[in-house]
Amino acid sequence: MGPMPDESITAPTAPVCAVDFYSREAIENPAETYKEMLAGGPVVWLEPNKMYAINSHAAVTAALRNYKHFSSARGVSIDDATNRLIVGSTLNSDPPQHDITRKITFAPLSTKALEEVRERISEQASYIVEKVVNQGVFDAATELAPHLPLTVVRDLVGLGDHGRKNMLAWGAATFELMGDPGERRTAAIDCLKQMRTFLKDHETLEQLDTNGWARRAITTGINQGMEATQAAELMRDYIAPSLDTTISSITYAIYLFARNPEQWTKLRRDRSLVKNAVEEIVRLNTPIKAFSRYVTKDTDVVGFQIKKGCRVLLVYGAANRDAQRFEEPDKFDITRRVTGHLGFGHGVHACLGMHLARLEISTLLLALAERVDRFEIAGDLRTGINSTIHSLASVPVRAYRVS
Repeated sequence: MGPMPDESITAPTAPVCAVDFYSREAIENPAETYKEMLAGGPVVWLEPNKMYAINSHAAVTAALRNYKHFSSARGVSIDDATNRLIVGSTLNSDPPQHDITRKITFAPLSTKALEEVRERISEQASYIVEKVVNQGVFDAATELAPHLPLTVVRDLVGLGDHGRKNMLAWGAATFELMGDPGERRTAAIDCLKQMRTFLKDHETLEQLDTNGWARRAITTGINQGMEATQAAELMRDYIAPSLDTTISSITYAIYLFARNPEQWTKLRRDRSLVKNAVEEIVRLNTPIKAFSRYVTKDTDVVGFQIKKGCRVLLVYGAANRDAQRFEEPDKFDITRRVTGHLGFGHGVHACLGMHLARLEISTLLLALAERVDRFEIAGDLRTGINSTIHSLASVPVRAYRVS
């Protein structure tokens, strides 16, 4: 952990909560963790983590809109040493710099631009669904969910052979270090340093796929006056967000439908529900549980004073299960009017790849709806261990083919 502000700054002014947000228990049971935090109030002081957590939907949304007080420019990790490694990326910056880089890297991720890859995603979705359904029993976390991100998106980013092989590991390490990975820290730091070496290597640019998103972004950045090394940093926008979070949500979707077969029946009977189903899945899953912000000015948050110099945790997962915003928040209901959830973030830092994620998840669900009558859990579940990403590492299911 990086150095904390002095004791006078960190003396809690909000209710004290005993939750250790980065403990194994919290990682394995995030819904219960969110419930305990929300019971403490919209803002709590996490005593084991020595930091404020903003939990309620209204308060988190307001903070995300107020980047001048809740800044990303000093990094969104809770650790100062990690922030020194990641500051400057689109995620770890504020306007106006943020807007310049986001405009460049977002270009291939707009809804209009994604029409160019829709057919390719659809073909690959049909391929993998047919394969796993023919197996009968498969692991949604390892055999289904990674396919589209790793066979389509990874190639579209176009980092060359070395980058392609390491994207998933680099992304996972980046997310580990946004929080407190504990005993996993050394391995994550080593992995992140490998990524930075790759980004700074002058030969990397030569190895990038000619038509890949990464090369396009770097070329655009250089044409707009960036130094080559600065432009190369734009690749980071595609490494962390494009794989882990989508894989997590696809896996969780299958888990939810297996546990709630009546919801799968609703989707099969009315395919127009697929877009709303995706939003409900992402709300309940909330793949990125929380990011931190640096408080630049003494700020009142729903009656609690948070001092300049503090780091606060904006807990998207808790906000998405706030009963003040979502009726029966722990219930999976694909007919729910799921507006305003924070599973894709909010404000200037809304998820760069949310349109791509929605396309991948919805296309896969529609391919499954054509072939699968119902899912059934067929083995023990296993939770993914990461300090920031919520995921299931193993979800064995049996798929019953439509007769």
